Amino acid sequence: MSLRNILNWSDPALSGLIFGSGLVFLLSLSHFSLLSVVAYFALTLLLFGVVCKLYVHLMGTLKKPCTDPLAKIETIDLAISGENVDSMLSSIVEALNTSVVQLKGLCLVQNYVDSAKFAAALYIATFIGAIFNTLTLLTVTWVGMFVVPTVYEKNQTKVDEVLGQVKTQYEAINQKVAAMMPAKATTTEKKE
Repeated sequence: MSLRNILNWSDPALSGLIFGSGLVFLLSLSHFSLLSVVAYFALTLLLFGVVCKLYVHLMGTLKKPCTDPLAKIETIDLAISGENVDSMLSSIVEALNTSVVQLKGLCLVQNYVDSAKFAAALYIATFIGAIFNTLTLLTVTWVGMFVVPTVYEKNQTKVDEVLGQVKTQYEAINQKVAAMMPAKATTTEKKE
């Protein structure tokens, strides 16, 4: 099952399990240390596995039909291939290099408008950081990851219409601000 299907609640039982366990994990971190939370989660998983196996053996002893609740999990291949690691690392390195180049351009004010937007975003981030701690932001992001795709899917036409209006207004404001900024020297003039 892909991440998209999980976030769109295609299989509500699996999505609910992942959403609920992630939410409980994040909320537990606000009260207990990371080591305690990880240990309790691992202990809970172990006890769940033992209870499932006892259930299957008990039903077998009683000669009642049942299916193993862990059968799907037993078939999952958890081996990590070298090809997967290579492709993942290459994409991470590529994204990191792209981000570093963009950050360098923003900090060296190669484009006044983009640097001003970056400064405004950082200024807004200081207020968000003063209001929320990181764990709260992670919890809100976790809940948002499961809620936003479903809300968007159910109201796609209305959301697309509003986002289109916001985009046209943003582009109009962006063009006005860019017109007020001094012209940037072209790259050929810089090389000479």
